[in-house]
Formats: sequence, structure tokens, C-alpha cells
Amino acid sequence: MPLRLIFMGTPDFAVPTLLELVAHGHEIAAVYTRVAKPAGRGMKLQLSPVEQEARRLGIPVLTPSTLKTPEALENSAHTRPMPPWSSPMA
Repeated sequence: MPLRLIFMGTPDFAVPTLLELVAHGHEIAAVYTRVAKPAGRGMKLQLSPVEQEARRLGIPVLTPSTLKTPEALENSAHTRPMPPWSSPMA
């Protein structure tokens, strides 16, 4: 049964897991990874391996500096539908 998931990862070794989830038909609603950092002699921004692959696959990428802010929690809530039992009663 395919799942709707949020993937969190950054390094090279996380990429195969992301690819396997997609290959098995799971919907990746969003990818959370670290912010791009300057690297190399030119100090160009270097995207994480997971961000590069997610962008190639057309998956939305989020790079919050922390997951503890109300904004980060709100963003994650908008990537999935709310279960019927969590809706406020009118």
C-alpha cells in the first residue's frame, strides 16, 4: 500500500533510501534537508545530495534552520491532509 511521506535526510547515503521509496510507489510530499552551504575554492553554495536528487525528481524541498519553530511545524502540516478525526467540530 503506497504511503504519503515526508523524507528527512542530507548525506549521500540517504539518497538510495529516497530513491527506493519513490521506486516502490510511495508519494514523497516533501523533503527536509540542511541549508546549502558554501564549499570549494569559489565558496559556491553546495546543495546536499538529498536536495539535488529531490529537485531532480520534482519533490518540494524545505530547508528550515530548525524544526522547533511554529513556521516549521505549520509547513509540515501543509504537506499532508489532516485525518478526519483531527478536524474541529463545527
